[in-house]
Amino acid sequence: MQITQAVILAGGQGARLKPFTKNNPKPMVPVNGKPFLEYLIDLLKENGIKEVIILTGYFGEKIKKYFGNGSRFGIDIKYSYTPFLDEKGEENESGLRLKNSESLLHNFFLLLYCDNYWPLNLNKLTAYFNNHRSDILVTVYSNIDHSTKNNTLVNENGFVSKYDKGRKDKNLNGVDIGFFIINKEVLNLLPEGNCKFESIVLPKLIQQTKLSGYLTDQKYYSIGNIARVKLTEKFLSPKKNFIR
Repeated sequence: MQITQAVILAGGQGARLKPFTKNNPKPMVPVNGKPFLEYLIDLLKENGIKEVIILTGYFGEKIKKYFGNGSRFGIDIKYSYTPFLDEKGEENESGLRLKNSESLLHNFFLLLYCDNYWPLNLNKLTAYFNNHRSDILVTVYSNIDHSTKNNTLVNENGFVSKYDKGRKDKNLNGVDIGFFIINKEVLNLLPEGNCKFESIVLPKLIQQTKLSGYLTDQKYYSIGNIARVKLTEKFLSPKKNFIR
């Protein structure tokens, strides 16, 4: 199986990055002089991805204006827009955004968060998925530097046996960083209306042993807050060393 399509969740606000996100979408935060999202696009292109679907919301028009159809970046880019807030003033979540983009999705695709960078090797990820057949593969950082709280347990067979979004369970061995390989059929598990994809789908797949976990010691970087942006800038500077 070859993955040639990536989907990026990019509809949230990024309140911890204010004042930048007062009038701009989070993934457009500048990192070494260019939008963080551009690093993700470059990473995907390097890994043989041909098409990217960006799921926009908050100031999504600014993302579309900058990236256009992707021709300037050597990759095909499409968009699926879901408003940031619903008619009740509540934030539209990842499950609804994915359902709204369903007609654009391949049978198997790579799903990313818009605020995490990890030195992806898609060939290794796909090989692992093929050897641990499941409906979803999630990439899990082993958190060897204890930089955050764990929320995932990958067992000795390579499958996720616990997922604790609240991060209260202490018997876990990593944190999910996105970079999912997804079988499109799992979207049938989502209810109608607004919902969080991870909170609904992942627990159901764990019960069926259909959620595999790629456990990695390679640190990930994010733009979750100003302090993390500075660490990400340092990592993504021209001199960077990592294991692929």
